[in-house]
Amino acid sequence: MKNRENINQEIEATLNSLNGLSRAEVSPFFYTRIEARLQRQSAVVADSFIQRLINRPVFAVSVLTVFLVLNILAIKGISSVNHTQRSASELQNFATEYNMNTTSLYNNSDR
Repeated sequence: MKNRENINQEIEATLNSLNGLSRAEVSPFFYTRIEARLQRQSAVVADSFIQRLINRPVFAVSVLTVFLVLNILAIKGISSVNHTQRSASELQNFATEYNMNTTSLYNNSDR
């Protein structure tokens, strides 16, 4: 019983010590500084993530591979479209228009 009274007295003493406390106050620019620090840290995290991603050789090789495949597909697509649309007369007209006709110095009719 004595122990219980002792505990109750200690609890009362602790609660009474809290009576004189007031709410803690922060400096006027506290929230502004915290927001600025968070924005700086988020910018650094984003920059470092992008830098880490770009500096990896796997990323560089995969990007180059994608560009290479796209270029090959584009070239094949253009050449297949041009191949089906071209005819000998169109090429001859083009050569004539740009004065690209060649004359042979040799006579191949003797063969």
